[in-house]
Amino acid sequence: MIDKLLNRRSHRAFLDERINSTDMDLIKKITLQAPTAGNLTFYSIIEVESPKIKEDLSILCDNQPMIKKAPHVWVFLADYHRWLEYFKLSNTAQKTNKAIRAPGLGDFHLAMQDTLIAAQTATVAIDELGYGSCYIGDIIENYEKVQKLLNLPPHAVPAAMLIFGKPRKPLTEPLVRPDPQYIFFKDTYKTQSEDEIIETYSKHEASARAKKTLPFDNTGTIADQFYLRKYSTEFMDEMNRSTKVFIENWCQDNKTK
Repeated sequence: MIDKLLNRRSHRAFLDERINSTDMDLIKKITLQAPTAGNLTFYSIIEVESPKIKEDLSILCDNQPMIKKAPHVWVFLADYHRWLEYFKLSNTAQKTNKAIRAPGLGDFHLAMQDTLIAAQTATVAIDELGYGSCYIGDIIENYEKVQKLLNLPPHAVPAAMLIFGKPRKPLTEPLVRPDPQYIFFKDTYKTQSEDEIIETYSKHEASARAKKTLPFDNTGTIADQFYLRKYSTEFMDEMNRSTKVFIENWCQDNKTK
């Protein structure tokens, strides 16, 4: 287990075969063992099997064909809808003489924590059983279209998507990560010096420079690369717009009626 955790890689190409039912049942069981606030499981998972929905998701998630080709696609939802329905079913407002309020940002944050912990637990189970997976963060783009495609109520919102299956080939190149001393702080947050910030990403930069993938004819930095490829792009503008919409929808009072 420790060796697998230390050597985990994201896999984006899979064999065209589904995971057997025994292993899949075990992955689900382990996923549901993930820590959850108050043991209340503020999440749901959509198993996407429809080729058409996979194809639509591949387009909506920044045009990534690997999504429609993946044997298994799970969309992880931060889900308070089930609890709102349960409150109504139990006549909780009448019994407590307290009106059902709209879930707020604290509820949203807890549900997101639950959901992402479950997603990561699933990846550990997938790897341990000899399969591979890849997170798709772009599921938070194009919220209105994703909401319609997956029939999502306002209080079940996309947090992450995982594609997985049997890897087409092993990946052996080690991942580049910062040294712990630059990420772990004792007791309080530490604003790093200029040298420490540069050193934090020095291994990333050395690796990218060796591969000649840095911008400005390989003279740029990892900061330049991230800024040009991610931070200042249209798809990040869309992620931010889309996320704002589903958070605003989440917090609207009329959605609890």
